[in-house]
Amino acid sequence: MTSEAGTSVLPEPRMPQEAARAFLSSLNKPSRLLVAISGGSDSTGLLLALLEVLRAGSFPHSICAVTVDHGLRPASTAEARAVQKLCQSLEIPHQSIRWTGDKPTTGLSAAARNARYRMLAEAASEFGADAVVTGHTLDDQVETITMRSERSAEGALGLSGMAAATLYERRLWILRPFLATTRAAIRDFVNSAGHGWIDDPSNEDLRSERVRIRQRQISPDLRAIARAGAERRALSTRAAAWLADHAEVIGDGALRLRLNSDAWAETTEARHVLATLSAILGGRPHRPATHAMERLGAQSSTKRDFAQTLSGCLVVCRKLDLFLTRERRGLLPLPLPSGASAVWDGRYEIVNDSGTDVIVSPGPAPEIAPDLPHRIRLAMAGNCPQIRRFCATTDTNAPAVTVTPRLSVFDQFLPDFDLPLADEIARLFGREPAIACPV
Repeated sequence: MTSEAGTSVLPEPRMPQEAARAFLSSLNKPSRLLVAISGGSDSTGLLLALLEVLRAGSFPHSICAVTVDHGLRPASTAEARAVQKLCQSLEIPHQSIRWTGDKPTTGLSAAARNARYRMLAEAASEFGADAVVTGHTLDDQVETITMRSERSAEGALGLSGMAAATLYERRLWILRPFLATTRAAIRDFVNSAGHGWIDDPSNEDLRSERVRIRQRQISPDLRAIARAGAERRALSTRAAAWLADHAEVIGDGALRLRLNSDAWAETTEARHVLATLSAILGGRPHRPATHAMERLGAQSSTKRDFAQTLSGCLVVCRKLDLFLTRERRGLLPLPLPSGASAVWDGRYEIVNDSGTDVIVSPGPAPEIAPDLPHRIRLAMAGNCPQIRRFCATTDTNAPAVTVTPRLSVFDQFLPDFDLPLADEIARLFGREPAIACPV
């Protein structure tokens, strides 16, 4: 996929204007695009390239811009103002949003990322934008693939890197036109256009894994990256077809996979389905690590009945049937004030429009089939959401509370190459398919 500094194995990467033109040509309908611009070279180059192509051509699209000020460095506010001045000079509508409130002492990077995308979605709504575009580059792609491959948590899936299109919270597509464009080419373009950029000092901080990888000057292989993405999309398509043939929903939050043979674990699509479903039924945002799936495969190879937990999901094998449901551990109550919404146990989105405070607690599924394996029935007797008035002493359900199954692996960030399987799982759980991708 990549190699340490040496002869590049790249086909010619796209220049910024070429990448912008190809991207704008790929849009399915006239679109308003919100450019996420920090003031760095990549996002500045993206804004300038899109603007140049739009003003030189006949594309029916328009752009606006937003800067998210995380407030983590003293200079961030001044940098946001500099971006605003740039956009004003270019006659591009721009908004600056600051991340306010207390910042976490741990997991700051992940929290900042979540806040950034949340604020980008809010800005897109205000601007009436159809999608957000970001300046992620080929350099970013190589760093992402290298980090994922060295962690080995997702196995071969991580080698596909970032998708060119990712659906955020089921409502907004994030598009990345520069994934085949190098940072060096972007900087040359920005310089030639007579503009500068802001260098973030955190990009030189060797405590960051990404910065350490950047120092290694790894040469990318665009063909291998494209091949890995195509293989992941093909796997998702095969997995969706396998799931449609083998899956049956049983009650609330339980599934049966009817297998054709006891060699199911030898098929890539079956393993992919099981890894994805176990994470979703367990309420986890990521699939189990490769070694956990290997342990499950070893169990299946004994050709005996077994029960095993995987990412919070209980997996029970009975002859040629696999039964899956949330294990009955780690389920915590969740107070939910009137008018609020929250995710319970990673598995359900709950909106409280009842006019009264409620509490969500684990309880029995509405229906538990008597012919299910005993361990599955025990888990289902206490793994489903029960909603009661906060101060009630009886079992009375609170009115006007909406409970929707959440697909924990896909619902926050859904890469376009995972769409076939995500849509099939959504169908199984009674959910709508993903909104159409703009490209």
